[in-house]
Amino acid sequence: MTKTESLIFLGSKKAGLEMCTLLAERADKSVFKAIVCPNDTSDSRSVLQDFQNLGTQFNIPVLISSNSQDTLRILGELDATTVIVHGWYQIIPVALFPATLFLGFHYSPLPKYRGNAPLVWQIIRGEAQLGVSFFELTTGMDEGRLVAQDSFTLHENESVADALLKANRVALKMMTDFLEYWPNSSPILVEQPNLDASYCGMRTPEDGHINWTWPAAVVHNFIRAQAPPYPGAFSLLPDSSKIVVTKSSVEQETWHGVPGSVLRIVGDEVTIACGEGAVRIHEISLEDQTKSSPARILRSMKIRLL
Repeated sequence: MTKTESLIFLGSKKAGLEMCTLLAERADKSVFKAIVCPNDTSDSRSVLQDFQNLGTQFNIPVLISSNSQDTLRILGELDATTVIVHGWYQIIPVALFPATLFLGFHYSPLPKYRGNAPLVWQIIRGEAQLGVSFFELTTGMDEGRLVAQDSFTLHENESVADALLKANRVALKMMTDFLEYWPNSSPILVEQPNLDASYCGMRTPEDGHINWTWPAAVVHNFIRAQAPPYPGAFSLLPDSSKIVVTKSSVEQETWHGVPGSVLRIVGDEVTIACGEGAVRIHEISLEDQTKSSPARILRSMKIRLL
């Protein structure tokens, strides 16, 4: 370890807090110089106070960045040799800090699914093995060299919430392994293969509109990929009011029906026709985010979801 070796953490939200806690507990205390968080108190997912409590507990300064200019100033003043990034939503101009190694996590098997919402896109596309990559942040879109990479299984009826939990565990294991040798030894960085690279576009809540003409398996994947904590896949009732489908499964029996039509009501659950096969809706929420029984809202065989 050189005398100039130093570490700072950039991050936010629950997953970032878990990663930062691991660093605070296990990283060399003489190396860990600061925690940098965005001012995200207006976000319901904010855990900024927990970050501040963590800093107090381990005597690590917690610095708050209100915007990109703040972040640039803080990075320049701290002049760290290594920056760990997790749960950070500003673009970091890493080219301005050539002497600093920026390392972060991307929840895909890079070079596949570079870009936005990689877990969501993997589930939409029906992937059973989802990836986590620990890599170097560069000016390219998730193109940096790899520190480590692993994958996990997501079962057919598990949602993006399950995927996030599993991905976070994999990321924490990667960081634990990293701290076994760092900072006494530098990480071995491996270039990503260019073969099979793919990219993910940004998603908005409006992109969650269910197309009932898709096959049932595709509709089910679309629903579970956008389940809470994300805004959710939605459909419209005949009066144009919106319902958000938060949990579904593929019906195993063969069903034929007009896509979007109610085929069966059993207890609280409702079966909806797809372009091929059908899905069973287990849970829904309304536009005001209140939960409701599918059977209470979709109580007639004449209903056609739009």
